[in-house]
Amino acid sequence: MATQIWITALISLLCISPPLVECRRHNLKILGLFPHPGVSHFHFFHPIMRGLAERGHEVTVVSHFPDKSPPVGYMDIPLTGKETLVNSVDLKFFENRRFYNHFLEFFMLYEWGKEACNHTLRSEALQKVLRNKVRYDVILLEQFNSDCMMGVAYMLQAPVIALSSCAMMPWHYERMSMPIIPSYIPALFMGQSEEMTFGGRIANWISFHGLNAMYNMFSIPAADALVRYKFGHDLPSVGELVKETSMMFVNQHFSLSGAKPLPPSVLELGGVHIQKSKPLDVDLQRFLDNADHGVVFISWGSMIRAETLPAAKRDAIVKAAKRLKQRVIWKWENDTLTNKPDNMFISKWLPQRDILCHPNVKVFMTHAGLMGSSEAAYCGVPVVATPMYGDQFLNAAAMKQRGMGVVLHYEDIEENNVIKAIKKVLEKQYFDNAKMVAYGFKHRPETALQSAVWWVEYVANTEGGPLLQSKAKHLSRFTYYSLDVYMIFGLIGLISMITWGVLMHKIRQSAKRNKANKVKSN
Repeated sequence: MATQIWITALISLLCISPPLVECRRHNLKILGLFPHPGVSHFHFFHPIMRGLAERGHEVTVVSHFPDKSPPVGYMDIPLTGKETLVNSVDLKFFENRRFYNHFLEFFMLYEWGKEACNHTLRSEALQKVLRNKVRYDVILLEQFNSDCMMGVAYMLQAPVIALSSCAMMPWHYERMSMPIIPSYIPALFMGQSEEMTFGGRIANWISFHGLNAMYNMFSIPAADALVRYKFGHDLPSVGELVKETSMMFVNQHFSLSGAKPLPPSVLELGGVHIQKSKPLDVDLQRFLDNADHGVVFISWGSMIRAETLPAAKRDAIVKAAKRLKQRVIWKWENDTLTNKPDNMFISKWLPQRDILCHPNVKVFMTHAGLMGSSEAAYCGVPVVATPMYGDQFLNAAAMKQRGMGVVLHYEDIEENNVIKAIKKVLEKQYFDNAKMVAYGFKHRPETALQSAVWWVEYVANTEGGPLLQSKAKHLSRFTYYSLDVYMIFGLIGLISMITWGVLMHKIRQSAKRNKANKVKSN
C-alpha cells in the first residue's frame, strides 16, 4: 500500500514538470463543425473525426452526413433541412466557359458560404451544442468559403484546428503565416503547375491577389453580419478570429501537389480518407479479373452527373470505348446507356479506391477532383483528366506536370480525342511516373490519420499550441513582405542618385567656368 502511494505521488510530481515527461490528457472533448453540404468535402473530415473517437476521445460532429455505424465516443448532431451536394452538377453548365470563369466560381462559392452559414447558425443542431455548454478542448472546423464558424468557436472559447478538403485557398495563406509566392505556387482556381510561363505567372499573380481581395471584400463582411446578428455586435471580425487558428490540416501532399514552404502549423494530410480495401461486388470483380487487356475506369466524382452529358459528347465516349481492346467501367447515374458496347460496365455508384487499386486498371478518366486524384496517386494509375471547376484544374495540371497524366478538356471531348488521350497514357512512361508518385504518396513516417490524431491531441494538451504560432500573421502585408524596407532602400538610392547627379552637374559647371576663365585670361 505504501509503495502504491509513493508511485502515485511520483507520477503526480512528474506530471507537474512538463520538461521531464509528457502527460497526455485522455478523453478529450472534441467538436467538429462542418456546415458545407458537399459530401466529397466530408470524406476528408470524417476519417479524422472517427479516428479521434477510436482513440478514446469524446467526439461531437455537426454535419449533414451522420455516421451510419459510429464508434464508441462518436456522437452526431445532424444538420437537417438542406439538400446535400450529391450528383447535383449538370454538365451543361460547362458548355460555354470563359477565361474569367474562376472569378464567377468565386461568387458561387460566396453564395454557398452565406447559405451554409445562415442555415447552420439558425439550426437546432447548433442550438443544442450551445445549450449543452460543454467545455471543448479543441474544435475542428472547415475553412472553405466562409469563416462564420470561427464566431461559434469564439463563443465556445476553444482552440481551433482548421480543415481544408482541397489545396489551400488564396485567402488561407496569410492567416497561417505562409508567403504568397505566385511565381511558382499556382492559385487553386488556375489550371497551372509549378512550371509557369511569364504570361502564366502574370495570370497567377492576378488570380492569387484578386481572389484574396474579393474574399476580404465580400465573404468576411457577409460572415461578420451573420455571426454578429446571432451573437451580438461586440463579436470581433472573423477576419481577425481566423488569425487565431492553431493549425490547418490540408488535403494535399507534396508528391502530388508540389513542395511548398509550410510552417509547422500547416499539416499535409493528403490521402487520409484512403482506408483498407474492401471486397468488390462479384460481377464487378469478375469483370475486372477477366480483362485480359486491362480496364479504363471513368468516374467524375460524387457531384457531377455523367448522364447529363450532351448527346454528342456521350456518344463520343461510347464510340471510343467500343474501339478499345480494354474493358471500360463508367460511373453512370442511369440504369441504361444508349448504344452501350459489350466491353463496358456501368453503375450509378462504384467503389472508386478499390477499383483503382485493382492491378488490371490501366487508365483513370477523371474530372481531377482531389479525392480521385489522391486515389490515383496512391494506386499509381495514369490519368486522363477532364477538369470542370474549382481545384480540378490545379490537380489536373499537377498530374500532367508529374508525367502521370494528360488533360482532355471538356470542350475537346470527341471520339478521336478520347482514343488519342487514352492511348497516350497507356505508354510505359506514364505508368512509370504514376508508380513513382505512388511511392512518394504512400511512403511516410506514419499514416496521415496517425499524424492528424497526434496533432489534435498536441493542440488540445497545449491549449492551442502557442509555440506553433508565428507572429507574422499579425503583420500587415506591407511589413510582411518588407515593402517598407525596400521603400527606404529605394528612397536612399533615389536620393543618392539625385545627389550624385547634382554633384556631377556642379563639377561640370565648375569645369566649364574654369575653362572659360582660362580662355579669357589668354
